[in-house]
Amino acid sequence: MGASIQDVADRAGVSIATVSRTFTLPDKVLPQTREKVLKVAQDLDYTISRSASALKSGKSARIAFLTGGELDSWYDSHVLAGLNSVLHDAGYDIALYAVSDTQERHAFFSDMSIKRNADAVLVVSFQIPCTEADKLATTGIPLIGINTEPIPEFSATVGIDETSCMRLIINHLVNLGHHKIAYVCLNPETEHFKWNGRARLQAFHSICSQLGDQVSPTVVYAPKDDTRADFALSQLARLDQYPTAVICMNDEYALPLLFCMQRSGYTIPRDVSVAGFDDSTYAREIGLTTIHQDPYEMGKSAAKTLLKLLEGEDPDQNVQIQPSFLAVRSTTAPPER
Repeated sequence: MGASIQDVADRAGVSIATVSRTFTLPDKVLPQTREKVLKVAQDLDYTISRSASALKSGKSARIAFLTGGELDSWYDSHVLAGLNSVLHDAGYDIALYAVSDTQERHAFFSDMSIKRNADAVLVVSFQIPCTEADKLATTGIPLIGINTEPIPEFSATVGIDETSCMRLIINHLVNLGHHKIAYVCLNPETEHFKWNGRARLQAFHSICSQLGDQVSPTVVYAPKDDTRADFALSQLARLDQYPTAVICMNDEYALPLLFCMQRSGYTIPRDVSVAGFDDSTYAREIGLTTIHQDPYEMGKSAAKTLLKLLEGEDPDQNVQIQPSFLAVRSTTAPPER
């Protein structure tokens, strides 16, 4: 049986209230007293009950991490690691919630507004309706978006500039001499409520439209399952004019398509240039031209903003645009004449 708070108080020669304040309100305890209590607690292997502390403070010490994707994906896992690097030391646990459809998302926000079993909610990579965000507003807890559209209902958002990033890729390809450019992505009508996919597709249409006759754009929709590369390649082959360059909505699409093309006899980039988004695992080693972003730093930035909000402070910026750049590698080159 572990040591109790009474054991720590007796050994340190202080009251139980002082021991409690040492862990929950350390700034209210004299430094020498705090040091003595912590030393005794360490010697006795004592840890304060987080649930008891939460009950007393009215806080859960829990942050809800809500994603419409897979929790083991490159992006979400790195965001989560960045969040945890800050929130863990601040005494917060992260509760993971993966929602696959509108019904699950609606149920989450309905339950959260009633139970208030988290001190804040992080929405990662997808958009939520204003009506659901308003439900959380009644609880007074912060709502932060990571890689989401910065709607007014969010307390703060962190992400990259999707339009600027798409412009970097397209301008790079056009400057190389490419005119027939295809964009491979999920169909926005079937990808539920993910926001970044829609934003990138809209940016592709918008930038190509601005370039006018300089480009002949094509959009190819491919499913998210393991058939996506073969499916995309078959759709590209059916086009009247095969593109000289292909942009994929992320590296999760670009890397399998790259291998599939090579397996089918294409030489990259002589026959076709390929570019992606994210600069995920293996992109550098394989030589994929892609947009670099750092979801780990995004998570850290979101966590620091969240701690300010939980302390009642305003964030330095409500909309934080994180650094990103085009990493030009060996999968893009001028088209063969």
